[in-house]
Amino acid sequence: MKFDVHNASFIYQLRKFLLSLLHMRIRFILWSLLLVIGTLILILESYYQYCSCAVSQEYSNRNIKLTHKAIDMLDSLSIPHWPDFQSLLNVLRNETYNIWDADVDLSIEWPLRSNLSDPKLKNIDIFIKHIEKCDFRVDFLPDRKLIQLKFPDDTSKDLSHVDIWLWTRKYIYNHNGNNYEKEIVLEHNDYTIKYKSRFISEIYPLKPAKWLGRNVTIPFDSDTISYKEYGASYMKATVFRKNCLHNLINGRWI
Repeated sequence: MKFDVHNASFIYQLRKFLLSLLHMRIRFILWSLLLVIGTLILILESYYQYCSCAVSQEYSNRNIKLTHKAIDMLDSLSIPHWPDFQSLLNVLRNETYNIWDADVDLSIEWPLRSNLSDPKLKNIDIFIKHIEKCDFRVDFLPDRKLIQLKFPDDTSKDLSHVDIWLWTRKYIYNHNGNNYEKEIVLEHNDYTIKYKSRFISEIYPLKPAKWLGRNVTIPFDSDTISYKEYGASYMKATVFRKNCLHNLINGRWI
């Protein structure tokens, strides 16, 4: 077989040209990605620096309205409840609602220990069905022991909502010298919670407070709970970039 030098040279040049085009395309894609990432970081940082990760006023108003509705429902059922986490901080700081907050947190003890309205509500399925009858859309996350309340017309899981955390009563034994002392705690093992086992004496008796222009009840030792959950600076309102990311991606600022 006769080897054609000209054909080989042409193939080599063509291959070299195609590889050059491929490298140019890859460089273009990489530069485009860097530009997009840089733009997103700039938007996120501007949202953080100049807007404090704020959700829209309409979003905040719907959350506050939903909170009043949820508290009214729990009160009507004689279920002890309290603002928790960031919402508890709002009460302690005499705030209403942080402009970057995506939801409101309430807590109850579960299973219900006493209910003056209907003992059957100690069954979680019956409890959820009853909540739905109160004109809520309910999402139950059993693995997280969390009930999310929304308006019936909200269809996205990222829209306005109130979280109700279900805390379980448990008994622990602390070693004290030669003796073991039994302590009662309310426990919740969700991955987002730092202070997972709260002494019952830190919760009960619930004490009265004012929040959102109404009477509410908060844990007996709310300061200790907040300190153990957030650290020594819990009384200082702080916005984090992760709040911006969640609110930006989920369109809560619109």
